[in-house]
Amino acid sequence: MFKKILCLALALVCMASMAVIGASAAEDTTIYFEVPSDWNNYSSVFCHIWVYGGDSLASWQSKKEKCTQVEDKLYSYDVSKVGGLEAGTYYGVIFSVDIGLQTYDTLMTSDCYGDTLYSDGTIYENPQDSSKTCVAAFWKNHDKSAYGPVMQITSVGNLIGTCCPPGVTAEGLFNDFLGDWLESARTYSGKDDQAIIDDMSTALGLSQDTVEKLIKEAGVEVAWEKSQSVAPTVDAPVVVPNNGGSVSSGQETTIVFVALAMMIAAAGVVFFARKKVTE
Repeated sequence: MFKKILCLALALVCMASMAVIGASAAEDTTIYFEVPSDWNNYSSVFCHIWVYGGDSLASWQSKKEKCTQVEDKLYSYDVSKVGGLEAGTYYGVIFSVDIGLQTYDTLMTSDCYGDTLYSDGTIYENPQDSSKTCVAAFWKNHDKSAYGPVMQITSVGNLIGTCCPPGVTAEGLFNDFLGDWLESARTYSGKDDQAIIDDMSTALGLSQDTVEKLIKEAGVEVAWEKSQSVAPTVDAPVVVPNNGGSVSSGQETTIVFVALAMMIAAAGVVFFARKKVTE
């Protein structure tokens, strides 16, 4: 009799192991998109993903990129259709519709699975062509300074975006601005150097001391005075994405508790069976 009960307990442990494997295999790889309220008369929504600084996972608006409608103005996309996201790797994502409208480049990792991109009405000038615009998209449940619109300088010297892409720093962007875009900003912004530098340093979260150092190192002639600056007095803290870009959906915790509960139950069966046999 005891052997039969022991076999039953072992079977319960095996079932717990299978539950863990099954739950892991069922990991959610879906992301969502709320279509802006002013996007109308479209037929299809697409999700374009690429390794940031690398190749696309599928062709633009191909069958693999087509999204599924969940409800009015809400669409889902299962990233497993293009192979899924590698943990710790950064990707860019753009949602678009078949009438030529699209979102601006948004940064994400596998940590963004289950989250929803939406527009809050923010419009950016197109980085390559200032006569065009693009819609900014933000994740509902992630810090926009860690995952969000990619920060870059436009062709006329304006800064757009909320987070630095991989390998890019605020200091690096400021250096690029001084070397490549300062003249464009002077031409198109209508601001003097003091305002141009203060606005850029504030947007990048760079302090007055850091800006002064970077200007000196660049050797660029700028009519900017630290004593007159309204830029921050300390550098903004660097935001590090949660879990280093790994998935944290809460599912793993559930799996552990299920397995432990099953093993405890099995141990209880063995204990009471042994007690009954020895009585």
